[in-house]
Amino acid sequence: MVVGICGNCLVVYVVSRNKHMWTSMNLFLTNLALSDLLVLVFCLPPTVLNDITKTFWLSEGFCKAMLFVQNTSVYVSVLTLVAISLERWKAISKPLSIALPSKTTCQFILFIWLFAAFLSLPEPFTLKTFSAEYARKNLNTKWGTRCKESWSPSFQQKYQLIQTLVLFIAPLLVISALCVHMNIVLRQKALQQIGSRHLRERQRAMRMLIAVVLVFAISYMPVHLHNIAAAFQFDRWGSDEDEQQQQQPSLILIALRKFIPRVMSYSSSVINPITYNFMSEKFRKEFRRACCCGEQRKESLNRKESMMAFRRPSSFSPANAQKHHIPLSRRCTALSQSSAAQML
Repeated sequence: MVVGICGNCLVVYVVSRNKHMWTSMNLFLTNLALSDLLVLVFCLPPTVLNDITKTFWLSEGFCKAMLFVQNTSVYVSVLTLVAISLERWKAISKPLSIALPSKTTCQFILFIWLFAAFLSLPEPFTLKTFSAEYARKNLNTKWGTRCKESWSPSFQQKYQLIQTLVLFIAPLLVISALCVHMNIVLRQKALQQIGSRHLRERQRAMRMLIAVVLVFAISYMPVHLHNIAAAFQFDRWGSDEDEQQQQQPSLILIALRKFIPRVMSYSSSVINPITYNFMSEKFRKEFRRACCCGEQRKESLNRKESMMAFRRPSSFSPANAQKHHIPLSRRCTALSQSSAAQML
């Protein structure tokens, strides 16, 4: 969790302090880092605490607000991945088209957040907190209240199916199709532009995108499978009825049932900034600058000293040459030797 928070903060810091990195791709990556930060801060700790203690420790208002923020941040992450894939597909398959201006990209990012918030509205209305007495008697809660959806089993099944389709299957199919088409285009261009620098950069960007998508697929598949199994009661030991029969479920059972799938779904928020660092040369360079401030200052001072030394008049300046009546041919030779020595 700490690694993910530091990594995503570093991504936001690196892009925000370098205006030359304000491209549409990097702005989308920054938006993904922001949503990953929200996931790590507002999703992971409350979810782990609730799964272990079976208790929600705050009020009903916080119960609804917490789920709204959790769903919004996850939806933004998924929609941003789709937007990144579309941007890369446009850049690779249609290189002559005009790139999105930064202002247009920011407007598109704002639309992603508004649309994600709209998708997150229904579920909080179904949530309610049960009293401690009722929760202890009926919901297998020992210490306090319980924040839980108050919906029918049929509605829960439909909701989980729609959520899995919209948030996992559809984005994964769209991104996979775009990646396949981009790979075909790059292979065709590789036969025509062998050794091209722009082609190599696009291939690196393509590999980074594939890595991010694979992380997304592997991370979110277990939690969606768990939600479907729990909604349709394919696995009785994962259902709420089974929880009510168990007064003290073991930690191993909790881990297998909910903890591992949910933590895996949040692991992509930790891995994404590491992926940028290892697979993007520009991000690696800026990460080093951000992490090594002392070396950066030293490098800047050395650069200034070199510039000052370059500007000082040498002993073989034209003025001294004229004073000592040095011939023109010897004067040029001396000047070239002096400049070469200073540059070395």
